[in-house]
Amino acid sequence: MGSSEDGEGPADGSTSPGLCNCDNVTDEVMQTLTNLLAAFDPTAPLGRAETPPAGWYTRDDVHARELATVWRRCYRVVARLGEVASAGRFVGGSRPGLSWLVTRGEDGALRAFHNTCRHKGTVLVEGVGEGAVTCPYHGWRYALDGALRSAPRAAGIEALAGRRLALPPLALSTWGPLVLVAPEPAPPPPDVAAPEVHAAFVAAGMDGLVHWGRHSWDVACNWKVFVDNYLDGGYHVAIAHPGLAGQLDLDAYETRVYARSSLQTAGGADARIGGGALYGWLYPNIMLNRYGPVLDVNVVYPTGPRTCRVLFDYWFTPDALADEAFVAASVASSVATQEEDVALCERVQRGLEGSGYERGPYAPRVEAAMHAFHKLLAADLAGDDGV
Repeated sequence: MGSSEDGEGPADGSTSPGLCNCDNVTDEVMQTLTNLLAAFDPTAPLGRAETPPAGWYTRDDVHARELATVWRRCYRVVARLGEVASAGRFVGGSRPGLSWLVTRGEDGALRAFHNTCRHKGTVLVEGVGEGAVTCPYHGWRYALDGALRSAPRAAGIEALAGRRLALPPLALSTWGPLVLVAPEPAPPPPDVAAPEVHAAFVAAGMDGLVHWGRHSWDVACNWKVFVDNYLDGGYHVAIAHPGLAGQLDLDAYETRVYARSSLQTAGGADARIGGGALYGWLYPNIMLNRYGPVLDVNVVYPTGPRTCRVLFDYWFTPDALADEAFVAASVASSVATQEEDVALCERVQRGLEGSGYERGPYAPRVEAAMHAFHKLLAADLAGDDGV
């Protein structure tokens, strides 16, 4: 599968409302949002705690607040190292609240920039390319170090001198085969933010894997519904995923929660799973699944208050990739599980939209990672100076 087409690569061309401008929010609406966010008590013990209210998953103002807080403070998976492996290559795209461009300069350095022309704000790149970056609107050209090289018919613009109209940089990090970016100031990279998850997946093997391709889903649910589903400690697997349940030893399922991440493990019961399954989550939206010789990287991001996009990239060891039957069966099994999860998550969203549910309890034996996710969300949504 290619990686530069919409829905089949990191540059998916999705659009979303911009970041929240809280100066334009009325005091009355802001007070309502404050009350809604305060309705979740992150200090309550897990056995007494209640989930965030349904409004966290349905309301436009919560979505806008997330774009202004959660998504400004985290690294986002945007590309594969293989897409910018050689000098002169670049890849770019858009996600809610951020357009990004990753380049491999002629000096071999990997860099990241905001993917918007300094003239009118046009998104410069949607996909992969090579050489100079040229704006499709008025032809302004940028070098791979972000410098503006030419601007046709733009004589008289005083800011053209020097690097005053260079592309603004983004923070950049790599993690195994992944390229991640974040707005400045840079948050801690994955190996620092989630050292336990990093160590577990390095031990399982993140290098030397070969990318097979991608599947994507547009899902009619809030992105947090999808993450909640991932973090329920396997609670739903035996009921909702009969195929996957037959591949796992659910009696050996275990969840470990860390500061900004979690690990779920289960024993394996067939060739695809091998010795067991390893599920790693990094706040807020990065999920890594390791089954024997297979690594799935699962990223979810909002496309609106009640919708999201899920991207699934598949890597195999070279030996496993050579076995076409194994690859086909492995991907088919994964896709079947994801289709089941999509149906579940959309069903949850419909329930959250109704009037019969406001919040519910956690199952303490299995849903500790979900609770930790909600506490991190609450801290981000409150912001450095409150709502």
